[in-house]
Amino acid sequence: MQKIYKVAIVGGGASGLMAAVELLSGKKSLRGSDVIILEKNDRVGKKLIATGNGQGNLMNQNFGKEYYRGEDFFVKTFVDETIKIDLEKYLTKLGIPLCTLSNGKKYPLSRQASAVLDIIRAYLASKFCEIETDACVTAITERDGVFTIKAGREEYYAQSVILAFGGAAAKQFGTDGSSYVLAQKFGHKITSVYPSLVQLKTVTDLIKGLKGLKEVARVTLYTDDKAVATSTGDLLFTDYGVSGNTVFQVSAYYKGGSNSCLKVEFLPEMSEEEITKILSARQKCEHIAKDEVLLGILNKRVGQAVIKTCKSFLPEKVAHAVKNFRLKVTGSLGFNYAQVTKGGVVTENINPLTFESKLKRGLYIVGEALDVDGDCGGYNITFAFASGIMAARGIKQKELE
Repeated sequence: MQKIYKVAIVGGGASGLMAAVELLSGKKSLRGSDVIILEKNDRVGKKLIATGNGQGNLMNQNFGKEYYRGEDFFVKTFVDETIKIDLEKYLTKLGIPLCTLSNGKKYPLSRQASAVLDIIRAYLASKFCEIETDACVTAITERDGVFTIKAGREEYYAQSVILAFGGAAAKQFGTDGSSYVLAQKFGHKITSVYPSLVQLKTVTDLIKGLKGLKEVARVTLYTDDKAVATSTGDLLFTDYGVSGNTVFQVSAYYKGGSNSCLKVEFLPEMSEEEITKILSARQKCEHIAKDEVLLGILNKRVGQAVIKTCKSFLPEKVAHAVKNFRLKVTGSLGFNYAQVTKGGVVTENINPLTFESKLKRGLYIVGEALDVDGDCGGYNITFAFASGIMAARGIKQKELE
């Protein structure tokens, strides 16, 4: 007779692994033999070890619904429940103590994402959780309270299923968007999906000589002449356009097309009027050529690029150019380079407390698969971890009913 697991988890990424940890934890825990993780890659946690440039940016001390995009009530409920979980304490108990940097980002003390995965895998192994790799799930059906999960030539059976298959970003980690169909088969709607937290391609005529330069700037994305997102921080110039944290943040609001541009404000801590005063005083320095008026104020090459956009060397005109350096957006580097997916399974049919489907009892959808995405800085992996924990707790609660 075919074995029936209590829970099958489709996807061994951050949300799926943490769901398994919670299922096997505490007084209400399941047995390891009751839980199976089905992972399409040759090993679990591939994307997890890349987070935070390999250092493991797991959380952020600045936490609230304003750092997430998604349906308001769903996001608010998630944030409130995550605060109750106390994720930092949860991770510390698991053996992953965190440190907090001055910018609010929280990392494991070792600053190694791979160590986070090692600890999680060790915990699951100690509980004898079953993990099947190279198991690409292609279909899931349900009959009489039992789900049948097809992965290659194999079939698995479970009373509950957690869909933790990720989104469409970073195909090198196996998340190519093909798994959305598993949720669609049960009636769930999928939004259009876009790459988020990704580099942007721009017209490069003004920045050809700036490749490799990093500046602190305020960057605003305009679409149809309307400001849709602003971020202040690092801006990195590349041979295709721009990168850096500011670009990653505003890229979450870029939906393609050619009607978008970036406004770059250099010297973000200063007003246009303050810069004008400095430049007016500089007019007395006759030894500084007009086309070098920004020398010593901005990086030399950046200043030369800004001057190219000026029709006049009047102080107020140059100051305006410093705060209004425009780059037309021509695209992004796409899903292969994106850190996260914007869009996914519509959350209106997902219980925000347990992440259980409202359309199919026993089906749970967590992590990046859902139409929720967060800012750069640990917010997306927090969503993955917390949603996995909440789904597991929902399942354990049912076991007691």
